[in-house]
Amino acid sequence: MTAKDMTVGARAPQQARSRETQTKLLAATEGLLVEVGADAITMGAVAARAEVSVGTVYRRFENRDLLLRAVKDRMLARLGDRLDARLQGPLADLESVIDAYTVAVVDWMAESGRLLPEIFGVRLRPVPEERAEGLAALRRRLVEAAAPHRGTVRLRDADAELAFIGRTITASAMHRALSIEAAPDGMTWEQWRVRTALMAVAYLTTDRSSAPHPP
Repeated sequence: MTAKDMTVGARAPQQARSRETQTKLLAATEGLLVEVGADAITMGAVAARAEVSVGTVYRRFENRDLLLRAVKDRMLARLGDRLDARLQGPLADLESVIDAYTVAVVDWMAESGRLLPEIFGVRLRPVPEERAEGLAALRRRLVEAAAPHRGTVRLRDADAELAFIGRTITASAMHRALSIEAAPDGMTWEQWRVRTALMAVAYLTTDRSSAPHPP
């Protein structure tokens, strides 16, 4: 996913000035999410924060849900950038690939701070198919980076299992970020990262040829 992958229903900016305005609106929304939370976000508040008219906000986004989804898309694009940076170039072994993927996710969590629980904790309309494909593309980065080490995976469908691990690591990190204040686990993010990567590698490399194949 890249920054140009637009939320369905949001109007893609065509001119440099229009792109600048959209960036201001998204930055204003992010700032308000951190300061007052998702429930207090209104189109008027975003307009005031960005120093534009309310009409300008509605010309870019038809409603509040589309605005918040665009913020979420921008955050996922940042995760994609971090994954690209960590997974580029040949990595020595499967452990290095899993570790790099997990580091990228944790770094993204740290960068997002309070924004992440606010934007991923809000209920929005069902995810369009286009965005679901964008999330799948993030997981494919792990599959592609691990391709030279497929032989290390001791499961029947290596690519499917790697995609499962990518989804599980990302979802687990999001769940921790959303629940850590209410249910602290006594770990730092670094401790969580190391343990999660070890579990993922153990899952992928344990020989279970005699065990029933999971459905």
